Amino acid sequence: MPVKWLSETEAIAYLAGCGEGRLATGGADGQPYVVPLNYVLHDGQIYFHCAPSGRKLDNIAANDRVCFEVSEREKYIIAETPCESATRFVSVLVFGRARLVFCKRKKAEVLNALLAKFAGDGKFRPVDEVMAAGCAVVALSIDKISGKRSVDPE
Repeated sequence: MPVKWLSETEAIAYLAGCGEGRLATGGADGQPYVVPLNYVLHDGQIYFHCAPSGRKLDNIAANDRVCFEVSEREKYIIAETPCESATRFVSVLVFGRARLVFCKRKKAEVLNALLAKFAGDGKFRPVDEVMAAGCAVVALSIDKISGKRSVDPE
């Protein structure tokens, strides 16, 4: 199945519209670790929240270089010959560096942006700086982004 590479603008737009992505980190022992998470694209960076301690944060402390992936299967194409079968998909990869956000105001801002993204009706109790202190917020820079979409041959 032919593949169309997305422009940077298209890749960022796709990234902004997805709800869940997968974060790949590497531990101090070299062990890769991939975890799905909700995120928001805000001020040109990917942000997510998590517990104040855990494997993600341990890995980021050991090596801040990460990869983030979003994708979607659009459809399966089953051909008479198995080798001619294919999957129609869209995917975006981001390579960057992750860092903890310590500014309480920024943490609250990001958590509210995350809530606004997922609150279908737009109604939610805003997060303040006190509430934001209960979790970790991580910013992921977008140092390199690439995306592709498979297209039907016809």
